Amino acid sequence: MRISNRLRSIVPTWLSSLIRPLIKPLLNRLALPRILTEEMLRLNRSAATHYGVESEVHPNDFIYWYILNHSSFPSVEAAIGNYFENGSNSTKLFADIIASLGLEANRAVKLLEFASGYGCVSRHLKKNPLLDLVACDIHPEAVDFLAKQIGVEAVRSAHIPEEFSPPAKYDVVLALSFFSHMPKVSFGRWLRALFSSLNAPGYLIFTTHGLASHKIMGRPSLSKDGFWFNPSSEQKDLAVAEYGTTISTPDFVTAELIRQTGAPIVVYKHAYWWEHQDLWVVKREK
Repeated sequence: MRISNRLRSIVPTWLSSLIRPLIKPLLNRLALPRILTEEMLRLNRSAATHYGVESEVHPNDFIYWYILNHSSFPSVEAAIGNYFENGSNSTKLFADIIASLGLEANRAVKLLEFASGYGCVSRHLKKNPLLDLVACDIHPEAVDFLAKQIGVEAVRSAHIPEEFSPPAKYDVVLALSFFSHMPKVSFGRWLRALFSSLNAPGYLIFTTHGLASHKIMGRPSLSKDGFWFNPSSEQKDLAVAEYGTTISTPDFVTAELIRQTGAPIVVYKHAYWWEHQDLWVVKREK
């Protein structure tokens, strides 16, 4: 059963406190709209006000629910605070990278935020007047939510890399924690597709699960070329063969970049994002 996005369910806080422990395992498995309580909506507004961003959260925002259900947070308030803080921190890191690349300061940077989800980072990026932001996601309801509720231009992605056809070329394509989910069959093809979406000069900025992530995940056995894929992820509404959990060593990523783009790697930083994902910046020169 599919619930209309316009019919947001509100559950009294006292009832939520009783049922949340019972439904939490089920919510982690199902790809259905979740229930935002009155208390959660209040906490969303409080955190959003602190960062000066929109407070609306889509009931299908898988990042929101992943954080909310993560065992490391002692309370709902702490988890919701982290959701908004996470987006703010990623935006600050991105601004530092853009500044270090020396992009033109006399005009807005055309940015495609690829695999943006429901706006965890988008709502913070849109505050930067130096960015001409376009968000992009595979979910049509995310694209609609980003445009109508977060207030950013948004376009639809594609399931197949060769079918991805954005409406313009961009100075920067940002893909946070996208290649940390791609299987080997599409990993390199997506590198090529996103690289092809750039102006020249332009920069592809992305993150991967590298050696630090490998350690955190218990050091699973890697293939000879430095790759591991598990058909499972926190996002339950995409086919696991298409979107799972990936580890790719620097050697693997470097080889794929050379094979798919032939472009220079201008920045590589080990465990730069979230203290475990590697940062990559590739330049399109012509």
